[in-house]
Amino acid sequence: MIKKSMIQHVISMARGILILDENLFSLAEELKKKKIRVLKILPGTDDKAIKEHSLSGRIFVTNNSKDFVKDAKNLEFGIISTEGVKSKDTENLAELISDEIIKNQLWSKQDGFILYLKDNGKSVFKNL
Repeated sequence: MIKKSMIQHVISMARGILILDENLFSLAEELKKKKIRVLKILPGTDDKAIKEHSLSGRIFVTNNSKDFVKDAKNLEFGIISTEGVKSKDTENLAELISDEIIKNQLWSKQDGFILYLKDNGKSVFKNL
């Protein structure tokens, strides 16, 4: 039998995990408000180390997607690219990320993908 307190705990759990690139750390608090668990890459960490040790099975939010696209399929991680978003207002960007995760069902993706965010709401999703 499931106790009521157990159900409340499950409901309050994070929807998924995003890895934030160091230049987007300011998004962390706004994403947490949306029940998205956030992990931050240590500043100065080499891209190869990030790919090999942190990204498998996760979604990486970056403003520098070109350095990660080539390896996303083989290492099985997703990318949310923020290069196409001019305003880096944290509240609006976190809202856009959350909306696109839901719209594109990103938590359920198994292979590498990239989502190019756009200001105009016409983001582009690609399986890799």
